[in-house]
Amino acid sequence: MEERIIPIDIERIDTISGMLSAFNNTSFQSRSLARCVEIFVKMLEDHDEPTIFLGLAGAMIPAGMKKVISTMVKRKMVNAIVTTGANVYHDLVECFGYHHYKGSPYVDDAKLYEHGIDRIYDVFADENEYRLVDEKISALAEEIRAKSVDIIGISSREFLYEFGAFIDRKGSKDEKESSFVWNCWRYNVPIFVPAIADSSIGLGLTMHHVKFLKKGSKPLWINQIKDNHEIFEIKKMAKKTGVIYVGGGVPKNYIQQTAYLEHIFDIPDRGHDYGFQITTDRPEWGGLSGCTFKESVSWGKTKVTGDFVTCYCDATIALPLIVKAVLERLENAPATKRRTLV
Repeated sequence: MEERIIPIDIERIDTISGMLSAFNNTSFQSRSLARCVEIFVKMLEDHDEPTIFLGLAGAMIPAGMKKVISTMVKRKMVNAIVTTGANVYHDLVECFGYHHYKGSPYVDDAKLYEHGIDRIYDVFADENEYRLVDEKISALAEEIRAKSVDIIGISSREFLYEFGAFIDRKGSKDEKESSFVWNCWRYNVPIFVPAIADSSIGLGLTMHHVKFLKKGSKPLWINQIKDNHEIFEIKKMAKKTGVIYVGGGVPKNYIQQTAYLEHIFDIPDRGHDYGFQITTDRPEWGGLSGCTFKESVSWGKTKVTGDFVTCYCDATIALPLIVKAVLERLENAPATKRRTLV
């Protein structure tokens, strides 16, 4: 017992980074939140330039997080994103000038259904607008198929790169600047959606699939094993890797298994070096979203010598605070630090 808990003096704190630095001397989840900032800064200042993977689960875009993610892309804070199809889809919805609206969980959902309103906890969306976006997804698949007649299967990463270009041409001028899909296209940050069929993107692609089959043509399809190979190559080329998990689910496991793939192909000691997770799930139930970094060591997915922390918090609270604190810290750091946050 050498380091004491130091009470926060909020009258002397005037920045987000100052508050989170003070959290290092508190306890419970405030200290875990502070550790997320410390580990993120270490990743960004490491002269071995670790490749940083962002795993994005949960309804982050309807909740208002897309500019936070776009900032992480623009400011070179992440190198690759693995996400649910839903987060990409909701980003596309807003790219084409539609919106998500403040709602309430305390409503008559049968009435919402009658009026074509979809609910995501306390967020409302227009079902008719969603259907218009489904048609755009189908149209893009048809466009890709037409210009690449000899190619039938592409990775989700390739498909979403094409969508970035599609947004650049046809998206709302006022909305695309905040789109994380468009910014990933612009800054060449790959997006992988390993469960793309389990989303409205998959539904739009199904529309394309059925349409082409009916006219006797070969539809475009997403080759998810090609995704495995592409993300494996990114991991293999990196000297070190860091991971950020917002929630868990498929994106988390997909990033974790890049290290396991290296083990399968006899590349030794290739677990991830850094990581932090923001989650509200617990490990006791055995689900992936709650499993600890410590558990991942048993699989070789994280290194015993790595630097990791889990913060049990709503990501819509924690993620903006972490990113803002890191930006403040690095903008005040010496110019010799690794990443130029342009």
